[in-house]
Amino acid sequence: MPLNQEDNPKDNLANTAFISEKIKQRPINRKKLLRRTIITISLAVIFGIVACFTFLLLQPVFSDTLYPEKEPEVISFPEETASDELTPEEMFADDNEIAASEAMNLEATQKDQIDAALASYAFSSSDYSKIMSSLKAVASEAGRSMVKITAVSSDTNWFSSSYESSGTTSGLIVADSGNYLYILSFYEGLKDAESIEVSFCDNAKAQAQVKLVDSITGLCILNVRKSVLSADTRNRVTVASLGSSNSNSITGLPVIAIGSPIGVHGSISYGIVTSEKSTIDLPDTSYKLLTTDIYGNSSGSGVLINLNGQVVGIIDMSKQTGELSNIICAIGVTELKALIEDLSNNRNRAYLGVHGATVPQEIQTSQNVPAGAYISMTEMGSPAMKAGIQSGDIVTAIGDTDITSYEQLINKLAGLRPDDVISITVMRQAPIDYIDMELEVTLEKSTID
Repeated sequence: MPLNQEDNPKDNLANTAFISEKIKQRPINRKKLLRRTIITISLAVIFGIVACFTFLLLQPVFSDTLYPEKEPEVISFPEETASDELTPEEMFADDNEIAASEAMNLEATQKDQIDAALASYAFSSSDYSKIMSSLKAVASEAGRSMVKITAVSSDTNWFSSSYESSGTTSGLIVADSGNYLYILSFYEGLKDAESIEVSFCDNAKAQAQVKLVDSITGLCILNVRKSVLSADTRNRVTVASLGSSNSNSITGLPVIAIGSPIGVHGSISYGIVTSEKSTIDLPDTSYKLLTTDIYGNSSGSGVLINLNGQVVGIIDMSKQTGELSNIICAIGVTELKALIEDLSNNRNRAYLGVHGATVPQEIQTSQNVPAGAYISMTEMGSPAMKAGIQSGDIVTAIGDTDITSYEQLINKLAGLRPDDVISITVMRQAPIDYIDMELEVTLEKSTID
């Protein structure tokens, strides 16, 4: 039987073709590789930017959610009473009482010895030095509540080159809400500032923001977050102690001007109050003007304190008269306390827009003029003018509340809020007698957010 060809190994080997294969690497496309690398880097940068902005936007939300900030404490000042300030009569004991006390407690010989010792004592320069050192200690302690405020803004010169300009003023720490320190200052030098920096008594610095502004006085409250201050600074600074400018008479009493009374931060001046009977002519207010015999600077700022270190006035050199050029004057702190409370608690104040005074008792009797708040002027465009209140009108009631003085009118307004619609009763002089009119007024706000 013949062999099958497939069964012949030699024939199979002869008929088999050997295939040899060599793998070559594809040549590198450098342009394509560079393009992919650039695209990858660009996407990475874009992703990083998006992630960064997302974190910045969401971080406060997560922070507030996970670590909510405590509600700020409500700022309030205790109401003053007649006992808060000693009258001049109370500063001296009655002569009869002194004599009776001496008769009971001192022998005649002892009294003679005391009188002789006092008569023979002569004050020396060292005594004067001790007195001044004591006054400086009071000023230094009160200075812990004073700050230097620097307002920084951008400007351009004649050659269109940009530069930073700055101005400084003094501020007073008036409250601590737990999370923030609240600082009272005038807004005029801060309104165009791009940033506001506060320097404390230990030279520590922090950024501040304007909380609320009173457009009538020009005062504002700044806040500084306490968490950005070191523990040493928080322990070093103090909240100011607000005294009284509403005693029977503080005229003639010694005061110390601290802050920047001569235009230089940290300067100190001593003197006395020369007058406190004048009121400042501002709408809806009856702020008292304190004048002193202290020579200062027209750009001076700061506060007046008494010998107990309590603030009795906020220096405001814009209230000077021509005759009192460069003499330190201030707004009495008693009348400002309600304003400071409202600004610190972010409460907008109601605005009526009237100037006035209380009708004196003798005028009521002699000229048959009704009791109330006499309106001497209304501000242009004010709610009072829109409602028809005129100069010469006498306000006798707001709603169901009788008004017998201008101070009552101011106090009633302090309890109202912007957009309140109130009914004001006025007495207007007619040819024969006064006529009764009831006007509806929509209050606006005197504060700026």
